[in-house]
Amino acid sequence: MKRVSLPHAVLLLALLTSCGTGAQRRTFPVEMTLQPMTGPNERGWTVTPESLHVSVGPVRFYEGRVLLSQRGPRFNPYVLLGGTAWAHPGHYLPGDALAEVLSTTEVNLLAAQPTVLGEANAVTGDYGSMELTLPPSAVRIRGTAAHTDGRRVRFDAAMDLPKPIEGIRFERVLAQEVGRVRITVALSTWLGRIDFATVSPADADGVSTFPSESQAMNALVRGVEDTSAYVVTWVEGATQ
Repeated sequence: MKRVSLPHAVLLLALLTSCGTGAQRRTFPVEMTLQPMTGPNERGWTVTPESLHVSVGPVRFYEGRVLLSQRGPRFNPYVLLGGTAWAHPGHYLPGDALAEVLSTTEVNLLAAQPTVLGEANAVTGDYGSMELTLPPSAVRIRGTAAHTDGRRVRFDAAMDLPKPIEGIRFERVLAQEVGRVRITVALSTWLGRIDFATVSPADADGVSTFPSESQAMNALVRGVEDTSAYVVTWVEGATQ
Protein backbone atom coordinates (compact mmCIF):
# COMPACT_ATOMS: atom_id res chain seq x y z
CA MET A 1 0.00 0.00 0.00
CA LYS A 2 1.18 3.49 -0.75
CA ARG A 3 1.19 6.35 1.74
CA VAL A 4 -1.74 8.74 1.25
CA SER A 5 -1.92 12.30 2.58
CA LEU A 6 -4.65 13.04 5.08
CA PRO A 7 -7.04 14.94 2.77
CA HIS A 8 -7.01 11.98 0.39
CA ALA A 9 -7.48 9.58 3.30
CA VAL A 10 -10.47 11.57 4.58
CA LEU A 11 -11.97 11.61 1.10
CA LEU A 12 -11.38 7.89 0.71
CA LEU A 13 -12.96 7.04 4.04
CA ALA A 14 -15.84 9.42 3.40
CA LEU A 15 -16.57 7.44 0.25
CA LEU A 16 -16.30 4.21 2.21
CA THR A 17 -18.74 5.60 4.76
CA SER A 18 -21.28 6.14 2.04
CA CYS A 19 -20.90 2.45 1.24
CA GLY A 20 -21.86 1.51 4.78
CA THR A 21 -18.46 1.06 6.48
CA GLY A 22 -19.31 3.58 9.23
CA ALA A 23 -15.98 5.49 9.16
CA GLN A 24 -16.37 9.04 10.45
CA ARG A 25 -14.32 12.17 10.90
CA ARG A 26 -13.13 13.00 14.42
CA THR A 27 -10.41 14.81 16.35
CA PHE A 28 -8.27 13.98 19.38
CA PRO A 29 -5.46 15.70 21.30
CA VAL A 30 -1.88 14.44 21.03
CA GLU A 31 0.50 15.04 23.95
CA MET A 32 4.10 14.22 24.86
CA THR A 33 5.80 13.44 28.14
CA LEU A 34 9.02 11.88 29.46
CA GLN A 35 9.92 8.64 31.19
CA PRO A 36 12.96 9.66 33.28
CA MET A 37 16.21 7.73 33.19
CA THR A 38 16.99 5.62 36.25
CA GLY A 39 20.43 4.15 36.86
CA PRO A 40 23.51 4.22 34.62
CA ASN A 41 23.45 3.64 30.87
CA GLU A 42 25.25 0.73 29.21
CA ARG A 43 28.53 2.71 29.33
CA GLY A 44 28.28 3.29 33.08
CA TRP A 45 27.09 6.91 32.97
CA THR A 46 24.20 8.24 35.05
CA VAL A 47 22.74 11.37 33.48
CA THR A 48 21.02 14.18 35.34
CA PRO A 49 19.38 16.51 32.82
CA GLU A 50 19.05 20.20 33.70
CA SER A 51 17.31 21.20 30.49
CA LEU A 52 15.68 19.03 27.82
CA HIS A 53 13.79 20.54 24.89
CA VAL A 54 12.56 19.02 21.66
CA SER A 55 10.69 20.50 18.69
CA VAL A 56 7.97 18.12 17.48
CA GLY A 57 5.79 18.16 14.40
CA PRO A 58 4.16 17.22 12.19
CA VAL A 59 2.86 13.97 13.74
CA ARG A 60 1.06 11.51 11.48
CA PHE A 61 -0.83 8.28 12.10
CA TYR A 62 -1.20 5.43 9.62
CA GLU A 63 -3.11 2.21 9.28
CA GLY A 64 0.00 0.09 8.62
CA ARG A 65 1.21 -2.06 11.50
CA VAL A 66 4.83 -2.52 12.47
CA LEU A 67 6.23 -6.02 12.21
CA LEU A 68 9.02 -6.23 14.76
CA SER A 69 12.10 -8.30 14.12
CA GLN A 70 15.19 -8.99 16.17
CA ARG A 71 18.27 -7.05 15.16
CA GLY A 72 20.83 -9.40 13.63
CA PRO A 73 21.05 -13.20 13.84
CA ARG A 74 20.41 -15.27 16.94
CA PHE A 75 24.11 -15.07 17.76
CA ASN A 76 24.92 -11.36 17.80
CA PRO A 77 28.64 -10.56 18.30
CA TYR A 78 27.73 -6.89 18.88
CA VAL A 79 26.33 -7.92 22.27
CA LEU A 80 29.71 -9.44 23.22
CA LEU A 81 31.32 -6.05 22.56
CA GLY A 82 29.10 -4.36 25.11
CA GLY A 83 26.25 -3.35 22.79
CA THR A 84 22.56 -3.98 23.09
CA ALA A 85 20.33 -5.77 20.61
CA TRP A 86 16.94 -4.14 20.27
CA ALA A 87 13.75 -4.68 18.34
CA HIS A 88 13.24 -2.51 15.28
CA PRO A 89 10.69 -2.29 12.49
CA GLY A 90 10.94 -5.11 10.02
CA HIS A 91 8.78 -4.97 6.87
CA TYR A 92 6.70 -1.83 7.27
CA LEU A 93 4.18 -0.27 4.90
CA PRO A 94 2.51 2.85 6.30
CA GLY A 95 -0.66 2.49 4.26
CA ASP A 96 -3.28 5.22 4.35
CA ALA A 97 -2.96 8.22 6.65
CA LEU A 98 -5.69 8.36 9.31
CA ALA A 99 -4.73 11.42 11.37
CA GLU A 100 -2.22 14.23 11.56
CA VAL A 101 -1.11 17.19 13.65
CA LEU A 102 0.52 19.66 11.29
CA SER A 103 1.81 22.22 13.79
CA THR A 104 5.29 22.23 15.33
CA THR A 105 5.55 22.54 19.11
CA GLU A 106 8.51 23.24 21.38
CA VAL A 107 8.30 20.72 24.24
CA ASN A 108 9.98 20.99 27.61
CA LEU A 109 10.32 17.32 28.44
CA LEU A 110 11.21 18.10 32.06
CA ALA A 111 7.82 19.75 32.61
CA ALA A 112 5.68 18.25 35.36
CA GLN A 113 2.72 17.69 33.04
CA PRO A 114 2.51 16.37 29.47
CA THR A 115 2.68 18.99 26.71
CA VAL A 116 -0.18 19.07 24.19
CA LEU A 117 1.21 19.03 20.65
CA GLY A 118 -2.12 19.86 19.07
CA GLU A 119 -5.45 18.49 17.96
CA ALA A 120 -5.24 15.73 15.37
CA ASN A 121 -7.57 15.95 12.39
CA ALA A 122 -8.55 12.34 12.05
CA VAL A 123 -10.97 9.65 10.97
CA THR A 124 -12.19 6.61 12.86
CA GLY A 125 -10.56 3.33 11.98
CA ASP A 126 -7.93 0.73 12.77
CA TYR A 127 -4.67 2.52 13.62
CA GLY A 128 -1.34 0.71 13.39
CA SER A 129 1.57 3.16 13.50
CA MET A 130 2.80 6.71 13.89
CA GLU A 131 5.39 8.94 12.21
CA LEU A 132 7.19 11.60 14.23
CA THR A 133 8.99 14.56 12.68
CA LEU A 134 11.70 16.35 14.66
CA PRO A 135 12.66 19.51 12.71
CA PRO A 136 16.27 20.75 12.38
CA SER A 137 18.02 21.42 15.70
CA ALA A 138 15.09 19.63 17.30
CA VAL A 139 16.74 18.06 20.34
CA ARG A 140 18.81 19.94 22.90
CA ILE A 141 19.85 18.52 26.25
CA ARG A 142 22.02 20.03 28.95
CA GLY A 143 23.07 18.35 32.18
CA THR A 144 25.66 16.34 34.06
CA ALA A 145 26.85 12.78 33.48
CA ALA A 146 28.54 10.88 36.31
CA HIS A 147 30.44 7.63 35.71
CA THR A 148 30.56 4.74 38.11
CA ASP A 149 34.34 5.31 38.39
CA GLY A 150 33.85 8.87 39.65
CA ARG A 151 34.31 10.89 36.45
CA ARG A 152 31.88 13.77 35.89
CA VAL A 153 31.04 15.63 32.69
CA ARG A 154 28.94 18.75 32.26
CA PHE A 155 27.53 18.83 28.74
CA ASP A 156 25.36 20.77 26.33
CA ALA A 157 24.36 18.82 23.21
CA ALA A 158 22.12 19.60 20.24
CA MET A 159 21.19 17.45 17.26
CA ASP A 160 18.76 17.11 14.38
CA LEU A 161 17.47 14.30 12.21
CA PRO A 162 17.50 14.24 8.39
CA LYS A 163 14.12 12.51 8.11
CA PRO A 164 11.03 11.62 10.17
CA ILE A 165 11.00 8.64 12.52
CA GLU A 166 8.75 6.08 10.85
CA GLY A 167 7.18 2.91 12.12
CA ILE A 168 6.43 3.81 15.74
CA ARG A 169 3.84 1.38 17.05
CA PHE A 170 0.34 2.58 17.89
CA GLU A 171 -2.29 -0.13 17.58
CA ARG A 172 -5.80 0.98 18.41
CA VAL A 173 -9.25 0.86 16.86
CA LEU A 174 -10.59 4.37 17.29
CA ALA A 175 -14.26 5.20 17.15
CA GLN A 176 -15.73 8.32 18.78
CA GLU A 177 -14.61 7.63 22.36
CA VAL A 178 -13.26 10.55 24.37
CA GLY A 179 -9.52 10.41 24.95
CA ARG A 180 -6.11 11.45 23.73
CA VAL A 181 -2.88 9.99 22.39
CA ARG A 182 0.11 10.20 24.71
CA ILE A 183 3.67 9.86 23.38
CA THR A 184 6.09 8.90 26.17
CA VAL A 185 9.79 9.41 25.43
CA ALA A 186 12.10 6.93 27.17
CA LEU A 187 15.17 8.97 28.13
CA SER A 188 17.07 5.77 28.91
CA THR A 189 16.82 4.85 25.20
CA TRP A 190 17.83 8.30 23.96
CA LEU A 191 20.94 8.37 26.18
CA GLY A 192 21.53 4.66 26.71
CA ARG A 193 24.49 4.21 24.32
CA ILE A 194 26.44 7.42 24.97
CA ASP A 195 30.03 7.29 26.21
CA PHE A 196 30.52 10.75 27.72
CA ALA A 197 34.28 10.22 27.65
CA THR A 198 34.10 11.01 23.91
CA VAL A 199 32.69 14.55 24.25
CA SER A 200 34.75 17.67 23.50
CA PRO A 201 37.17 19.17 26.00
CA ALA A 202 35.42 21.46 28.46
CA ASP A 203 35.21 25.15 27.60
CA ALA A 204 35.99 28.04 29.94
CA ASP A 205 32.73 27.40 31.77
CA GLY A 206 33.51 23.72 32.21
CA VAL A 207 30.91 22.57 29.64
CA SER A 208 31.53 20.01 26.87
CA THR A 209 29.67 19.51 23.59
CA PHE A 210 29.15 16.54 21.27
CA PRO A 211 31.41 16.85 18.19
CA SER A 212 29.66 15.81 14.98
CA GLU A 213 31.87 12.75 14.40
CA SER A 214 32.09 11.66 18.03
CA GLN A 215 30.73 8.46 19.52
CA ALA A 216 28.60 10.64 21.79
CA MET A 217 26.80 12.33 18.90
CA ASN A 218 26.42 9.11 16.94
CA ALA A 219 24.97 7.36 19.98
CA LEU A 220 22.57 10.22 20.68
CA VAL A 221 21.29 10.21 17.10
CA ARG A 222 20.85 6.42 17.20
CA GLY A 223 18.98 6.69 20.47
CA VAL A 224 16.59 9.37 19.22
CA GLU A 225 16.00 7.43 15.97
CA ASP A 226 15.22 4.20 17.85
CA THR A 227 11.46 3.62 17.52
CA SER A 228 11.42 1.79 20.87
CA ALA A 229 12.16 5.14 22.54
CA TYR A 230 8.53 6.15 21.92
CA VAL A 231 5.65 4.45 23.71
CA VAL A 232 2.36 5.61 22.23
CA THR A 233 -0.81 4.94 24.21
CA TRP A 234 -4.45 5.95 24.24
CA VAL A 235 -5.55 7.70 27.44
CA GLU A 236 -9.26 7.56 28.17
CA GLY A 237 -11.13 10.70 29.18
CA ALA A 238 -10.89 14.41 28.49
CA THR A 239 -7.68 16.39 28.93
CA GLN A 240 -7.44 17.92 32.38
